[in-house]
Parts: sequence; C-alpha cells; structure tokens
Amino acid sequence: MATNFSDLIFNPTIDGIVPPGTTGSINILTGMNNSGKSAYLKQTIDNKDKLYIGVNRFYSFHHLQFYNGNNNELDDFYNSMFHTKRQPFQNFEGAFFNAATALTRLTNHRRKALFKTFKELFGHEIEVKAEDPNNEFSNRYVSVDGDSLSVTSSGTRLFLGILAAIMDERFSTIAIDEPELGLSPILQRRLSEVIMGPRYSSNLFPHNPNIIISTHSHLFLDKINPSNNWIVSRENNNISARRCIDFSELHDIQLRLLGNDLGDLFLPHAVIFVEGETDKMYLEKVIRILFPKTRAVVQDCGGDIAQRLNYWAQSIGDIQTSPYRERTFAIYDKVEQAGLDRICNRLGLPDNNKIKWSGNGIEYMYPESSIREVFKTTSINSSSITIDGDYVRCGTISYKKMELCRMICDTIDKSTIYPKEFEEKFLSTFLNIAAISA
Repeated sequence: MATNFSDLIFNPTIDGIVPPGTTGSINILTGMNNSGKSAYLKQTIDNKDKLYIGVNRFYSFHHLQFYNGNNNELDDFYNSMFHTKRQPFQNFEGAFFNAATALTRLTNHRRKALFKTFKELFGHEIEVKAEDPNNEFSNRYVSVDGDSLSVTSSGTRLFLGILAAIMDERFSTIAIDEPELGLSPILQRRLSEVIMGPRYSSNLFPHNPNIIISTHSHLFLDKINPSNNWIVSRENNNISARRCIDFSELHDIQLRLLGNDLGDLFLPHAVIFVEGETDKMYLEKVIRILFPKTRAVVQDCGGDIAQRLNYWAQSIGDIQTSPYRERTFAIYDKVEQAGLDRICNRLGLPDNNKIKWSGNGIEYMYPESSIREVFKTTSINSSSITIDGDYVRCGTISYKKMELCRMICDTIDKSTIYPKEFEEKFLSTFLNIAAISA
C-alpha cells in the first residue's frame, strides 16, 4: 500500500513523457479514475519553474490584491507543495496559484492580450477597473461587460485563471489536472483550442511552455497528433503510461476509456445503408429482436446507396478516421448499383461492412420457417421463391414485397433461425457493434 508519493513507481518516469530540455510540448494523460494520472502530474513538479494546477480551484473573488514583486513567491509555492508531497497519507488537490494571483502576476501588456483573446472568443468586454473611478487608490476589480468577475459564471473565472497561469513566463511547464472541471462544453472546446492550437500560441505563450494535462473529456484530446495522448493505468504501486498508437486507438480512447460512447451521446451505434423499404423494415425488426440495446439507423436509399454514403461522409468528415468507420454498413443485392463498390473503397469502408447478397432481393434472406408459415406449406424454403417486379411468388401464392415483409416480420422472435448467408455476412459482423454498445 502506498502511503505517500515516494512509494509509487512510474514507467516511464515523467522525464520519459516530458524529456529535460523540451519546450512547447503537449501531453494529454487519460485513463480511468484512480489510474494515476494526477500522480503523474504531481511528479512533474520537481522545480520551482514548474506549476501544478490542481482540481480545487473553485472560488470567487472581487478585489484584486496589489502585487509587490515578491521574489520568494515561487520558492514558497514549491516548498509548500514539496513538503505536502512528502507527508504520509496526504494528497493535495489545490492549485497553489489561483485566478486572482495569476491575473495580477501578468504585466499590463500580457493581461491586455488575454482580455483581447477572451473578447475574440466570446464577445465580452473585459478590463481592470477601479472600485471608485474618482480615486486611483481605490481597490481594483475585473469587469466583464460592466459586471464584476465575482458575479459572472465560475466557468469564466476558471477559464481566465488557467490561461493566465499558462501565460506566466516564469513557468517552463504547466501541469493541469482536469481542466474541464466547471467548464461548459463550449468553454472546454475553446480552452482546448487556445492551449493546443497554433492560432493563439505565439501571442499568448511566446515563452513556449510544456503543457501536460490529465482529463476525462474528449474535448482535450489531441486529435491532430495521436501520439501526444497517453493511456495511464495502475496496478498496486506501479503506474504506467503508453502513447496512443494511431487514430483508431484515439477513437477507442474517446469512446471507451472516457465513457463517451456514441449511445451515451444519443447518437446511433451504427448506420446501415440499404436499397429499399423492405430491406429497412426487415433489418430493423431483426436488430430490435436480437440486439435491443443497440441503437441503429437503417437508411432506405431508394436504390442510390452511393449518393447517401457520400452525404454521410460529408456530414461526419473522413470516414476512415471517424468513430463510425467500423459502424457504417452498405448492404446491397447481387446486381449492384454502378460504381458503388468504388465509392465504398474510396470512403474507406471495411470489407466486412460491405455486404453483398448472393441473390437479388432481401427476400432470399428471410428465415425459412417464416416463409413456410406465411406461404402455408412445409415443403418450401427461401430458394423456392421467385421475384417478379413488385411481387414475390411461391407455388400458386404471391404477395407484394411490402405485404410479404410485414408478414415475415410478424413471425420473427428470439428463437428464429436465419439463413446461413445472413448469419455469416450480417449478424456476425453486427454482433461486434452490439458487444461494444452493450
């Protein structure tokens, strides 16, 4: 059992994540609760030019304290944290550097740059004002559109405090524990863009600090460079971290480790493009019976699957790097639409998700037991049926496709046995999606 931080063993050490002499690096630590992410951040702080911003940073303030240029301030911060770290059974979550302190440590020029950025992002005018406009010795406060920062949202204070701390040129490394705390999704996204994107870095962070973040929010993952993301895990006193390998694993981090399952976001677990109404009706009934917890959208494409796939790709971006790559299906008959296979390959659809039936019609994928029941005989199966335009015939009995599909769907239950081709091509592949979404 670990009683203090010195009992923990890190692999790699923090120097393996942020090597000495590095500048301008971005590293994102993610993992389950109690995996050791925060412990890694606290190991980062081995020198007074490195700042740890803990999770206990919710507070309000009105007046700004005057800054008297305390040369021992960083030594005091570091010593306080160092001694806390060495205490048995003692964790620490404080920021050691609050928003009011961070704002007053910036020069006038740097503070104006921060306020200008805030206005560009959110449209709010922000400035430092005197409590009594007629007395230059009165207390100062931060005004946001004429109101004190103390009565604005806590998210605004947290946002400004984190950015002001990163802008402090005395620090070469900033470790931020769960920057998403207290921030709306919009504020999270904006903070992530400012910290990790190139647009603001030269103006706000000319000293090029290293930034290391622990997070449970997909909005703070580095989606440009997957290798900047780390997966942290713990076994007893041993804490390990490994780099994200590629975009595929990055999607897995987002959807599984962080709990941001597509179903949790009320998005479908899978999207299935089919040729017509009966394909849609039949597949929806099968999925509802066999995979009741899996939310799938079956799209009737009116015979033009290629066009619908292109629309889908335009709406979600590159399918090849999307969480929907393994969750997008195109299902079509033996005589396929011209150019459909080429479109599927261009969009990066996996081979198993391109399902081409051996016959021309979903009717050949109906369960044999259902066909026998509907056509009221024991001597026929799916290969006994013939399709003539909109009619399906078996022996002397015929039904319109839509009418037959409704009757077939009424016979299906959990005990239904499906044709081997349907099992192998569709159900076995879709089962993987259902397992992830369960």
